[in-house]
Amino acid sequence: MPRLLPRLLKTLQDAPQPNPASNGYTRYKKRISMKRLIPETPSFTSNGRTHSILLDDANPITEGHLYNRHKSLPPRVRLLKPLQDTGEHDHPREMTEEERDWWSSPYLRMLASPLRECQITRKKLPSDFLIRLAPVRLPASQGVREQHTLIPDGVEHPKFKPRRSTPACYITCWKDAISYSTTRIPLSKISPNLTVPLLLPLRIGYQLRLRVLQELDLLTKKLASSPLDDPAATVLRRLTRSEWNVVQQTNTILHKDAVALMVVPPVNRNPETKEKPQPTAQLDIADIVKNDTSNLENSSRPLPPLSVLHPVTDDSSCPLLPNAQAPLYHGLSLFPARPQRAALHKALCKLLEVERMARLRALPTSGSFEHETSPRARGDAKGSHAFLLCSNQRTAKRADVVPLAIALWRLRMWEGQAYACAGETSHWEIDAEWRIDWAKRMY
Repeated sequence: MPRLLPRLLKTLQDAPQPNPASNGYTRYKKRISMKRLIPETPSFTSNGRTHSILLDDANPITEGHLYNRHKSLPPRVRLLKPLQDTGEHDHPREMTEEERDWWSSPYLRMLASPLRECQITRKKLPSDFLIRLAPVRLPASQGVREQHTLIPDGVEHPKFKPRRSTPACYITCWKDAISYSTTRIPLSKISPNLTVPLLLPLRIGYQLRLRVLQELDLLTKKLASSPLDDPAATVLRRLTRSEWNVVQQTNTILHKDAVALMVVPPVNRNPETKEKPQPTAQLDIADIVKNDTSNLENSSRPLPPLSVLHPVTDDSSCPLLPNAQAPLYHGLSLFPARPQRAALHKALCKLLEVERMARLRALPTSGSFEHETSPRARGDAKGSHAFLLCSNQRTAKRADVVPLAIALWRLRMWEGQAYACAGETSHWEIDAEWRIDWAKRMY
């Protein structure tokens, strides 16, 4: 031990200091390709052979590892540096237009997430359709043995809250499934003395809404540093009043690249205190419970549905093919808490300002003025409270919009709208009916 301590102290002194600006976010190591050229398979026949195949320099019997096939590195959306000949067989490549079109689809990205097994339904689903739960140790008190409780893990963005490396389980992203977790999840196999807290659904719903605000913040920072080279690469725009009236009358979103349409008006003053709520993303558990209780008390005024699917069309749509659909989110039901809804409206307006400045920088300069001032909009040309989020192969080069669309869709699934939609027949609706029948048989 006396000889070990000096070496340990020297190792700690020579260790690199953590970056205080990293905010707890650990960068992943650079991916190294294992793909290499596979040698030609030798002939196992004796025609023309003068020695045994075991005496060859490379043969599949004694050196079978040389014949293992490995996948190549995934393509990148955009290569910032030109390719350099490093002598390696597998070089990084840029995505084609078709691959960028697939990459910009939130539905394909969700289906391509790693498969995990839901502990309630015993089905293997993509992890974006599930909620990860991990045990955490509670502080021990006198006379009470050590206990563990389940908490949502990996719901927030890893830059703000890294995921735990403890054993965990997965359940369907649906708040009604929490009631079956105490009987279907093998709690004793995950951790001893494990309990499911009563406020677990409220915590998961709060973190899902917090993830939306986090993705908006990261998207705004990315767009602020990305120039707008193509006008078709606009990520967010505010619909005019006339455009919003068309959406309400036709129940159709006239934009082929739309992935979400959010109706978020500014938050009014509190009728009791006559003060506007301060935009706040972080809430205490007491505020979450208070907000949930107030929503139950004010149930006499029904809230609008959290989202409604509308077909997405344009002038070039083929009448023989079914139209794609995009959700229309109502901000009042999406963020019932007034401080978080104010934070959502502020984040959307900030993102709009970043897009406006990017368009101004893209305009050609004329004389001593950078741009000409546009006339002030009036009447139906004014902006509405509807924010259109777009994602296509052109926006993928500027910033990744898909994580924000997935965060909104996961919140939609959590509230149960992705499983049973009124007047619609889908796989998730049939799946929801199967789960209800299964629950009746079990209980």
